[in-house]
Amino acid sequence: MTSIKYVIMAAVLFFLMCNPVAASVKISPLPQPSPTAKLRVFVVVITTESKLTKRPVLWLVSPTELQESMTGEINKMLKDQGIYEVVSAGDVYAVLGSQAISNGEWAAKDMALLKNVGKALHADYALLFERSFKVHLQFDVHLVNLNTGEKFSVSNYIPLSTLKPLHSDARKKAGMEAIKISYRQLFAAAKNDFMETAISKGKRATEKIRQPETNMPAPANTSGKPVESHQEAATAQKSDPPSNVSRTTQAKFEKELAAVTSLKDNKRQSPRLVIYDFDADDRLKVVGLILTEALREELHNSGEFVLVNRENILKIMDEYKLQQSGVVDEAQAIKMGKWLAASEAMTGNLATLGTISILQVKRIDIKTLSTIALGSLKCPSGREDELLNQMPGLAKKLGQPAR
Repeated sequence: MTSIKYVIMAAVLFFLMCNPVAASVKISPLPQPSPTAKLRVFVVVITTESKLTKRPVLWLVSPTELQESMTGEINKMLKDQGIYEVVSAGDVYAVLGSQAISNGEWAAKDMALLKNVGKALHADYALLFERSFKVHLQFDVHLVNLNTGEKFSVSNYIPLSTLKPLHSDARKKAGMEAIKISYRQLFAAAKNDFMETAISKGKRATEKIRQPETNMPAPANTSGKPVESHQEAATAQKSDPPSNVSRTTQAKFEKELAAVTSLKDNKRQSPRLVIYDFDADDRLKVVGLILTEALREELHNSGEFVLVNRENILKIMDEYKLQQSGVVDEAQAIKMGKWLAASEAMTGNLATLGTISILQVKRIDIKTLSTIALGSLKCPSGREDELLNQMPGLAKKLGQPAR
């Protein structure tokens, strides 16, 4: 009996050593934050060591440096979208205190700790960026809806053949661009989920302004089975690619990355287009931003335009003390387009008329001040997620060559 007891104790100790338990981390929930239509996101960046390599990876950017710098960059990128409210470092400290959390703990047991901390922070989503070196430098991005449990994942890797010719600064830039591309892929996968959450939060935020605070139920999961992964894949390599990376999306990922990291000057003759955030009232503000981003991605993927970087748009707006969303004044839109060296601009408006929501978008020639194309979509009020399904058709109509 004694020997059996020792065997059981040894097995338990081995399990605990190999599987960090989220329960060992003390979590102090925050008070409920003020209602907002923005999507509240908790971001964690980690590095995991590969089990395939015989020795530790010599990282160009150390895990600690990556966690600090990349968390800041990702937080800024998300805030700049206007869609998200990123959980602050101060809020995270209020929930976790000075406890040291290992990288393994965040990813262990189906990200149990990540989910628990995210809920204590009253986040709508938890976002985990994971860097690893398996066969190549790989980035895995996981997004969890903390209300419904739905999970979205994207995996990409940077081939060694791409990294080797680059100097250290260019390699760091390639890593950041990989994160941006992965974010766009993740947005494409999760945009319907984002939209449902934004519609629900916008409605609740408006109601709470008019009514005393009540306990609101979490949004129902209306989209059926959880979405586990939306990556489509990896180009063929002489060495086998990671098993969780597929071929088609990886091919697109490498093409986009090559356009940024190429040492050649690849100037394009396509129209340079600036797309301004669609204007909408407070309840639909985030919904309008999601629709803007969805149209931007459709036009980006078409390859017919060179899109003005959102960072540049925000920089110009900041320099000239302009409103940071909903540029509806056509004269102002054209003036800003000239400052951004754009040849064309798009503006839009999302409004509710009775029981119908209508999105109207215009494409303008900045030089001639003429309208190149007009397009509109409509749906029942409160079902603005239906507009996402119509976005490819709108993008095709708006993207027709100017005559």
